[in-house]
Amino acid sequence: MTETPSKAAPFAIASAAICALGIGISLLLPEPGRGPAVYGAASAALGALCAFSALARGVTKGSTGVLTGFSIGFLCRAALVAAGLFASGARGNLALVYVGAFFTLYAATQVIEVLFVHASSRPQGATP
Repeated sequence: MTETPSKAAPFAIASAAICALGIGISLLLPEPGRGPAVYGAASAALGALCAFSALARGVTKGSTGVLTGFSIGFLCRAALVAAGLFASGARGNLALVYVGAFFTLYAATQVIEVLFVHASSRPQGATP
């Protein structure tokens, strides 16, 4: 599993674009749901940054590195989901708005990370 920065770039750009889209959609929501949705999307975007960075670094170290990268990403996101919820101050149904925004963006960026690992495991020049 050799990795070059050019192989990671399209996946990093896709993850950043999804995060920007999620934050943008959150900003379009009506009040009072806008605040918790923005906090949720921003927390998920920060988690995606941490997770993808750990994964990009770990993918060069084989399956142990990939497992470590996914573990670091999971732990960062676990901490950020709680921290963002507390920071947003959302309660009741607004907490559900936060959780919905966070985990929607989490799922989308997780798919990109799995696709990155899959692409990184293929030898250079291999066709699908």
